[in-house]
Amino acid sequence: MRFNIFKENRELKQEVSELRDLTFGGVTIPSFGGITGVPAVNEKTVSRIPTAEACLKLITGSIAQMPVYLYKDDGKGNIEKVKEYDKRVNLLNHENEFGMSATDFKKLMVTDFVLHGQAHALMEKEKETIPVNGIVEQIEELSELNHLPASNLQVEVYHNGIKYTGATYTMTTITGTPTNRNTNQAKFNADQLLRVLNNPTNAYQAEGVLVRGKDIFEQALAEMEYTRKLYNSGAMPQGLLKTAARLSQPAVDRLRDSWNALYSGIRNTAKTVILEEGMDYQKLQLNPNEMQIGETSERTNAEICRLFGVPESMVSSKANKYGSLEQNQLHFYKHCLAPIIISFEAALDRQLLTEAEKRNGYCFRFDTTELLRTTEGERTDTLVKQINAGLITTNEARFVIDRKPSANGNDLRLSLGHVLMNTETGEIKVPNVDGGTKQNE
Repeated sequence: MRFNIFKENRELKQEVSELRDLTFGGVTIPSFGGITGVPAVNEKTVSRIPTAEACLKLITGSIAQMPVYLYKDDGKGNIEKVKEYDKRVNLLNHENEFGMSATDFKKLMVTDFVLHGQAHALMEKEKETIPVNGIVEQIEELSELNHLPASNLQVEVYHNGIKYTGATYTMTTITGTPTNRNTNQAKFNADQLLRVLNNPTNAYQAEGVLVRGKDIFEQALAEMEYTRKLYNSGAMPQGLLKTAARLSQPAVDRLRDSWNALYSGIRNTAKTVILEEGMDYQKLQLNPNEMQIGETSERTNAEICRLFGVPESMVSSKANKYGSLEQNQLHFYKHCLAPIIISFEAALDRQLLTEAEKRNGYCFRFDTTELLRTTEGERTDTLVKQINAGLITTNEARFVIDRKPSANGNDLRLSLGHVLMNTETGEIKVPNVDGGTKQNE
C-alpha cells in the first residue's frame, strides 16, 4: 500500500515557479488580507523576510561551525574521543564530497531540516580491502555524503496496515532552458540515505516551519508588499477625486493617468497638490502611523523568532532580555540548537555506525565548545571559580584560553575548610598539609 505526499504535478509546479514576482523572486498569489501581489510562501520568498533570514543564518551558521567527533563509552561512565582516523569523521568535518566543504554541507542539511522538516544525504559507499585478524576482508566504507535538496525530493511511503514499513525517494532535477528542458530522476531506498527528521509525522515524513509557520510568513510578506506599494505611491493615502461636473470615460482615464504621473511614486513625494474646476480630494486609507505599521511589524518579527526558536534579542537589540552574552547564548543553545543537535546525533548514530559499534558504545557528538564561549571577563570568572572549587587544574584552565601549561599547574586546588566523608563507608578525611588525617566512626 503506497501513499504519496506530493499531490502537485512537478512539471506544473516548475512552470508556475517561473512566474516570478520581480520584487520578491517568488510566485504571487491573489491577495492576503486584501493586499494583492503577495508572494506564495516557499524557501525563496521566506528568505526575503529579514527576520526569518537572520534566524536561519544564526541556526545554520552556529551548527555548521561545530565539529563532529566519534566517541566511545567504556560502559563505566567514561566517554573518550576516538583519536584514530575515521573516514566518517573526516566527511563530517572537512570535505563531504568533491568540491563541497563539510561546513556548507551542514548548512544545507540544517536549512532543509528547519524549513522543510527533513534533511537527506545520499551515503555513497565503496569497497575497501583491509586486514582483520590476519585475514584480508572486503568491507563497504562510506566515501561521500551528497546532500539532496528537500524541495526536489518526493517521498513515497509504504504501509502494511499496521505501520510504515519503508519508503522510496525520487530526486527530480530539471536542467536546460524553458524551451529545452531536461528532466532527470533518480530513485533511492531509505537505507541509502542519511535522514534527519524534524516534527515527524511518521518514520519517513516530517513538517518544517514552511508548513507550520505559513500564516505568519504570509502576514510578513503582506506587510512587506504593503510597505513597498506605500513607498511606490509616494506615501500618499489612497483616495478619490470628487467633482460636480460630469466626466466622460476618456476624461476620467486622462485624469487618473495625469494624477498618477504627477503625485504617485517616490520622486513625486512632497509635491503640492493643485485641484481645479471645483474638484475635491477625499482620503480613503489610513496612513502608516494611524495603522501602527511599525508596531505590527515588530509583533510579526517576534512571532517569527518564536517560530524558529531564536531569542528575539539575538535578532533585534531592542528586545534584549538578558544582561550578558553568556545568557543569550545559553538560551539560544538550550531552546533552539540543542533539539536540532540531538536529532542529527541520533541520525548519525543510527545510520553511520555498524551494529557492532553500537553495541561497543560508539557514538557521534557535536562539539559545542565554540558556541558556548562567552566574553573574556565571563570566561575568566568561570575558570577561576572552577579552579577554586577543585573541578579543574590550572593547566586545564590555561588550555581553554590557549596558553602553554605551567610547571606546577597539574594539581587540583583543595580547601582546608571542608571535612570530607565517604557516604558509603562513613570514613572521614580532613585535608591537611601533612597529607590529611583520617577518623573512623
